[in-house]
Amino acid sequence: MQKIFILFFALLFTGSGLALAQKQSKTIQIDGKSQHYLLTGIKNRKLGQPLIIIESGLGANLEPWDRVISELPENTPIFAYDRAGNGQSEAFDEIPTPANRTKQLKALLDKLELTPPYILVGQEWGGILIKHFASTYPQDIEAMIYIDPINRSMQKQKMVSLLDKAGLQGERIAAAYFKIKEDQLRYTPQSIRSEAKVILDLETGEISNTTLYDYPRIPSVIIAGGMKSEIMFNPSSPLAEEFKDLNLILQADRIGEFTQQTMGNSNSEMVLVSQSAQFFTLQEPEKLASIISLRYFNNPSNKIGQAAKRYSPEEFREYLDGLLAYFPEKKIPESLINGLGYDQLRRDQPKYALVLFQYNVNRFPDSANVYDSMGDGLVALGKVKEAVPYFEKAVELGEMSKHRDLGLFKKNLASAKELK
Repeated sequence: MQKIFILFFALLFTGSGLALAQKQSKTIQIDGKSQHYLLTGIKNRKLGQPLIIIESGLGANLEPWDRVISELPENTPIFAYDRAGNGQSEAFDEIPTPANRTKQLKALLDKLELTPPYILVGQEWGGILIKHFASTYPQDIEAMIYIDPINRSMQKQKMVSLLDKAGLQGERIAAAYFKIKEDQLRYTPQSIRSEAKVILDLETGEISNTTLYDYPRIPSVIIAGGMKSEIMFNPSSPLAEEFKDLNLILQADRIGEFTQQTMGNSNSEMVLVSQSAQFFTLQEPEKLASIISLRYFNNPSNKIGQAAKRYSPEEFREYLDGLLAYFPEKKIPESLINGLGYDQLRRDQPKYALVLFQYNVNRFPDSANVYDSMGDGLVALGKVKEAVPYFEKAVELGEMSKHRDLGLFKKNLASAKELK
């Protein structure tokens, strides 16, 4: 029974490949080892445009993500790869711990010159890996998307505590549970076994790093699937009923942890799906692509504000010019840019404010308000003489449209003329 289940998973994760991966995937040498990857939407990537990085689950390669990638908006920069030792990537001579996986991913990104910001997507074990990468390079990460990530309840010590609290024999059931996992490990293909052993050591405490379960304080989405069996066991086993209870307890704790994490992390959300998210990439590619897209185009105000901190005024102008090449225009209204401009003035950053105000003038040349704001930006820079024509244009357009702030426009014009 165990061999059949393991063979099924091995075939699922190491198949011959799907259309997109076959056509567009490439290999690159990292420290003398061939690494297999897929890179799409990168040719016209704009400054500051996020790159989606996909981390698959245990032993999985990039191919199950084919349909998800196809469903994402065209020209979205996406990087998926086979981790070393998985799929078509050669293994390195090191244990595939999260720290080593972070080092390997960073080497790939550097070799391919794939710069931040990144949006990390991790499924199950991939969820642990993106946590480690984000904790190592927090300044490079814009958002996180977890798909049924491995959580703290899978630790043996925590599992015993949960079972005892439910009135069950925690030590006995947990010992039987991990004995089955150890037995299954013997039949697992070598390419999967190395990672599976790291996971097992982490869960049993052989690898002592509980911080791997912590969530970085980065905006995130957690996709939590319905009931799933954590292990494949013989239904005729004397422990069958207790394992069913165990799965119920683990599921409740998972949902509780995900809820607590979501509520305690700003600009984050949890998505509950009725089916198991174990095969979400294959069963619901459209839904998963939609969730990723919503996060990708989420909160433009924060994106622009962070770009102002990251770039020089000249680079910030380039960033804004490229934004509309991939971002829905309706999500960047005049009022949002105007508000961000005045926020920069309050932060004593008039050069950045002026870039924002000029951006609005270029996009909305018939709006009286954008000229008045441009005048304010120039005055803040001490360029009063240059500000006067903008205030005059604001008054002209304001009179034509009977703008409600016409009085303010006239007042600003008069003040500028006095200062001039």
